[in-house]
Amino acid sequence: MSSKSIWIIWLVLCIHSGVALGQNEKVIGLRADSLKARQVDGRTVFDLVRPVLTQDDSILSSDFGVDEGNGYVRFWGDVRIYEVEDTLRADRIRYHRDTKVGVAEGNVYMTDGTAQLRAPSATHYSNEDRTEFNNGVTYSDSSGTLSAQRSTYYSELNTAHFYDQVAFKQDDVSVFADSLQYAREANISEAWGRVFIDQRTDTTSTQLLSDYLYRNAETDSMSVIGHTRLLSIDLNKSDTLFVSSDRMVLVEDQAFNTVTASDSVVVSSPSYSLRGDSLRTQNWDGGRRESRIFGSPLAWLEETQVSADSLFFKTASAGPDSLLGFGSVFVASRDSVSGRIQQLKGRRLTALMQSDSLRSLALEENAEALFYTRESSEDPLTAVRASSDGVVFHFEGGEPSEVRFYQDVEATYYAENMLEQLANLSGYRWSPELMPDRALLSILFWAEVRSRIRSEE
Repeated sequence: MSSKSIWIIWLVLCIHSGVALGQNEKVIGLRADSLKARQVDGRTVFDLVRPVLTQDDSILSSDFGVDEGNGYVRFWGDVRIYEVEDTLRADRIRYHRDTKVGVAEGNVYMTDGTAQLRAPSATHYSNEDRTEFNNGVTYSDSSGTLSAQRSTYYSELNTAHFYDQVAFKQDDVSVFADSLQYAREANISEAWGRVFIDQRTDTTSTQLLSDYLYRNAETDSMSVIGHTRLLSIDLNKSDTLFVSSDRMVLVEDQAFNTVTASDSVVVSSPSYSLRGDSLRTQNWDGGRRESRIFGSPLAWLEETQVSADSLFFKTASAGPDSLLGFGSVFVASRDSVSGRIQQLKGRRLTALMQSDSLRSLALEENAEALFYTRESSEDPLTAVRASSDGVVFHFEGGEPSEVRFYQDVEATYYAENMLEQLANLSGYRWSPELMPDRALLSILFWAEVRSRIRSEE
């Protein structure tokens, strides 16, 4: 027989489980350009040149191979596995004919024409359309790239699970996590454990920490659960916003993006700070932002505290920012000279801020006020308690500079020796210890970011 002849070995493997011979048979085709048989430990071993093994929908080929005579066939040199739409290449593969499991080593590359996976080693389970990567892996497709220490890839489902030091870059979003599942067809990713998300556009930079992430890239929406912390920077204004909560949903549209947070919400910006049970914020291109907070909300404008049934904050690229309060509004601030608490209450509040500084407070509908005053530090402290349809306070440098009451005004003046007779306005609330510490929020946030990124390096 000439050297160009092809040796063909047909191996018929019978599975015996109490059934007659011939049932449940598997036929495996193994051909090669040349074959050499030898005996090793009582087994017949075949050395193969350019072997091709065919089994069901699987085809294995390489430059060289050895049939070990114990169910295993070793392939090396340009090794390839073809299965329907998938191709796996490696320097070496040891394949078991019965289990259809192949252990690949060296420059492993797997693709279905759309996704590519690269790794130093892998274990391929043909019967399950599953491939395990346990020594580092990188994944890429038309929408993103991903790396991890371990991964399980399901070919038929086009779904991959990644574990340990996961880093995923998709569009303008980068995700770092302990584990991540990616469904390519639906373009949906889920991440768990020490999740860090970094999203950047031409005008904003957003970083987010959470315990769980669900992202639908088709709708450009994200849902995060666990102790969630968000930092958003408006690059045009150098305006940094912190948001912390136990649950958060982010949805981005062409015109605006929305943040919905719930459970233990904390917000801090250069203009204001907030606490409440739930928050909904919309950000438009151009720097306009609107936020609504509910559930016993508290707000701080500099050192002035505001509580209400609901609060609505609006900021714009030009003009003053405003805080609106509705239902059982109470405003409190500490007088810097006397240490007494200035108090206002009403049903509706409009507060205006300019350059992150409080300019005016206006309360309407059953407005009441209790404020302390003195002409100079040497003059006696006096107080005025008044009620009217409305009251307006103007501020300079964070201190009230002018007070105006209008319509149906009733007022009582208290000299210094009568101040102890005064009682706080009903609904009194003063909780400065709850005001978010902006500097501390920043320090803790970036320390956690560094910790999570280092764990992925």
